[in-house]
Amino acid sequence: MKSRWILAGLLTFAACSFGFALAGGGLNFDFLTDADRAVMQKRFAKEVWPLMVRGGKEGCVGCHNGKIVSALKLSGNMEKDFRMMIKDGFFIPNDAGSLLTRIQSTNRKQKMPPPGRGDPWTKAEMKVLHAFVVDLEKKQQKKRK
Repeated sequence: MKSRWILAGLLTFAACSFGFALAGGGLNFDFLTDADRAVMQKRFAKEVWPLMVRGGKEGCVGCHNGKIVSALKLSGNMEKDFRMMIKDGFFIPNDAGSLLTRIQSTNRKQKMPPPGRGDPWTKAEMKVLHAFVVDLEKKQQKKRK
C-alpha cells in the first residue's frame, strides 16, 4: 500500500514538472538589470537582428518560425524574440545550443544555417555576434554578483 502512495506521489510530481516546463516555466537565464536590458536590446536591434532577418524564409527568423522542430522558435517580433533568446539561454557563451556556437560550428549537423539553407554568416558578421555575446555576458555577470 505504501508503494502505491509513493508511486502516486512521484507521478504527480512528474506531471506537475512537465506541465510547468510546457507552460514556459523552465530555467531563466536573464540576469540583466532593466537598464542593461534596454541598452542591449537597442544594440541587438541595430547589430544582430538585421543579420537574423536577412534572407527572408531562408534566414534565421524565416526558418525558425515554429513550423520546424527546433529549440529556437522565433516570432518575428524583435523585442519579444530578444527577451526569449536571453531568457532561454541562446546567448550563453560556449554553450552547445547557443546562437554563436551554432553559427561558428564546422560540424554539418550543428552548423547554422545548415549547409544548403540560407547564406552562412561571414567572419565579420560572426565577430559582431561574438562582441554582442561577450558584452551581454559581462552585464549578466555584473547582475549575478
